[in-house]
Amino acid sequence: MLSTAFAGVCGIATYATVLPTAAKAAGNESAQMNPTNLITALRSIGTPGCLAAADRLEAVIGSQAGFDLHLRRAGLKQADAQVLADGMLRANAGNALSLRSFSASYNPELGDVGAATLATAYPASMTALGLVGCSVGDAGARPILEWARSAPNLKMICVEGNNFSAGIKIQFRDLASLGGNMLVVV
Repeated sequence: MLSTAFAGVCGIATYATVLPTAAKAAGNESAQMNPTNLITALRSIGTPGCLAAADRLEAVIGSQAGFDLHLRRAGLKQADAQVLADGMLRANAGNALSLRSFSASYNPELGDVGAATLATAYPASMTALGLVGCSVGDAGARPILEWARSAPNLKMICVEGNNFSAGIKIQFRDLASLGGNMLVVV
């Protein structure tokens, strides 16, 4: 059975959610969640899904060491991806952002540019990524693959319903052979 965080990545969770996750293991508790810049970015995008996610994220500040950000069907566009990526990068200064799971599934206006932009901001702490049905082609897939190959905690990646070539699909499937127990849905 999939955890709530993983279920949301592949498109099973609700419209826009921020789910607090369990505190980090002993020894890593010094990294505090500081998502203020991410909240600001979500609010500036202004879609109902992003505003709801900002409210939920704001509500968990200080109470959890990590969180899951799911922005399914949130009306995200390429320009919004840049705002979101900038917010994620600023929030992650000093590795303080403990984003565990991120999904922007079913935002078809993200495309290659949006997917590539977001991939530059994913923190190493992420365990799951969902970009289902985002009109991503090979150009957008390459930065995602580059990030995924260097993401030590990645356990699940769902990118089905995009415009990948057969070669890119093979590269995604090959991620599962990198070690660990990774689920890849392409």
